[in-house]
Parts: sequence; structure tokens; C-alpha cells
Amino acid sequence: MSQSRKRAISLSQLLELWSKYTAFRAGQLAPSTIKRDYRAIERRLIKLSNEAPDLGDAISIRDWLLANYSHEITRRTLVQFNAATKWAMNSDIIEQNPFEGVSSQIRKPRQSERAWVAFTIPERDVIIQEFANTYLPGLAWVKFLFFTGCRPEEAAALRWEHIASDYREILIAEAFPVDMREAQGTKNGKITRFPCNLRLQQFLRLQHPRGCDRNDFVFPGPMGGRFDYHNFQTKHWKPTVKSLRDRGYVAFYLPQYHARHTFITEALRAGMDVAEVSYLCRVSIAVIHKHYLGRTRMITVPEF
Repeated sequence: MSQSRKRAISLSQLLELWSKYTAFRAGQLAPSTIKRDYRAIERRLIKLSNEAPDLGDAISIRDWLLANYSHEITRRTLVQFNAATKWAMNSDIIEQNPFEGVSSQIRKPRQSERAWVAFTIPERDVIIQEFANTYLPGLAWVKFLFFTGCRPEEAAALRWEHIASDYREILIAEAFPVDMREAQGTKNGKITRFPCNLRLQQFLRLQHPRGCDRNDFVFPGPMGGRFDYHNFQTKHWKPTVKSLRDRGYVAFYLPQYHARHTFITEALRAGMDVAEVSYLCRVSIAVIHKHYLGRTRMITVPEF
């Protein structure tokens, strides 16, 4: 079989395969992954079909994607096309995988180490105090992110049924992405019984309204319902932390997700075992070794 025939696939066939593959994967992935990632690829495929309907092989599809999207979006799309056509081949729907190896020559960019940067403890404390002074409705949310290392979508999913009656444990088992209508599992499906220290126990007692229902959110939005952490990031966190940066109280602006990086970094610095931190924060030991341990060292550069 010639190489060109091996790579042959029509856009209508690819679109049909992608639809079947999405349905197959839907029961195995978080709903937000299907909604965000898989639907985005479907939209690209529809755009491709509308603008270049005569393309009929994996290489020309690759080249069209490179001409219309960034290298990284193209690479990710081709990786998914390869997964879909490999599944179709193994399911006896097609005879060969036209996208095998097509994405391999597009280099994956190195992730910026800035993505893992943490605040210092004094910076954490001044951020908390600033919210206490300027935007009290956001104070409990900010404290909780710093005190637990929770992902925002995990904190947004917490209801009082997830808090032990004596406030000594939190069950972190769900996530509520801001663009979803229902809660789902955590990012990696892991569940944590998070033990609360005295500070966190006292925080939860003060946060707990009298007579509330066990199904009520721990962090409700200002108008009720769940907390919109995306709106909070844009309207409150960003201007507040940037103001602190401009006034010299924090060195760099970092998004609210970096409260998580701060907790992990300081937990390691305080001497907690890597496996314990891995469990508490639902992050792999490999990721901790790669991105966090090096940051826990306090380095002093001598004058010479």
C-alpha cells in the first residue's frame, strides 16, 4: 500500500469517527473535558470541512491546521485525531490509522516554570489582610484556598455535607467547573479526607451559618448559588493583587490558582512528607518532585 493511500481519510469520515470516539470516551472522562476539549476539536473539524472540503489525507489536514492555528493547538488536535483513528482501527471500523506519527514532528513547547510559582508566607498574609480590608465577601474564599491548597473548582463544589460535624475533616471528592451545570469528580478522580488543623477548624466554625442545610454550599456566591471563581478572579483577585504588587507588598502578580502552589510549597518546606502532600492535594509525587521540591530550598547568594 502506498504511503498516500495509507494516509487517506475524508473529512466526512473523520467527522463521523470523531463523533463516535467522543461518545465512546464520554463515559470515561469528566463532562468538562468533553465539553471543553472534545467539542473544541469538533468545532475545528467543522471549520476545516467548511473551508477546505476537498482535503482527503492526514498530511493535508495537518498542513491546513498549521496554517490556521498555532503549532500547539495543531499538535494537540492531531494527537486527538490519532487517538480517535487508532480507536477506530482497533474497533474494526477502519483498516489503518492515517494519523499515526503525524503529530510527532511538532514539538511540544516547554511549560513555563512561572506556572508553578508560589507566594511567600508574608505575601499570603498581606493578600488575606487586603481582602479583609477591601472586599470582605471574598475573604473566606481566599483563606480557604491558601489554607488547603484546593483547586478553585474543588472549593466551589464543597457543601456542608462534605465537612465533618466536628470540623476535623473535609471530604474533597468533587469539582464544580464554572462552565458546568453539575458537579463532577476531581481533576484526576482522586478523593481526599483532608484533616483540619486548629486554624482550619476555627475557620470552618466561623464560616458555618446557623441553621443552614447540609446541602448548602460552603462558599455561596454573593447572590446565592455557587461561587463564581472566574468572576472573582477577574473582578476582585486580579485588581487586588496587582495593587499590592504596585505598592510593593508582593513581588509579582500571580492568579488565585497560585494559592494552591503556595500551600504545596510551604507544606514541603515545613517538612511534610512528599506522599502526604501528594495525597492532600491530589497531585502526583512525580509532579511534586519535578515542580515543587526545588522551590522549597532557601537560597542565599553570598557577595563575592
